[in-house]
Amino acid sequence: MKMPSIETEEEFADFVDNHDTTDFWDEFEDVPDVKVKRPKKKMISIRMYPYLISQIKQIAQKRQMPYQTLINQWLAEKASQEHAK
Repeated sequence: MKMPSIETEEEFADFVDNHDTTDFWDEFEDVPDVKVKRPKKKMISIRMYPYLISQIKQIAQKRQMPYQTLINQWLAEKASQEHAK
């Protein structure tokens, strides 16, 4: 069986979700390791009410993620929304 031409990441995701890729193992090519450079983050310090930190920690725990990551995610979402206005 020959692997079809795939142009986008979405097409590839759909393909691997619906096919056994071991059938096409011989057609795959090795690619060099890619190192992704992430933008550096800057540490800041903010004062927050203890009850608010507690609430955020509970939400983060339910989502199985660090609370700092959740705060960062929320700030990024809100900044993006405000910037789009």
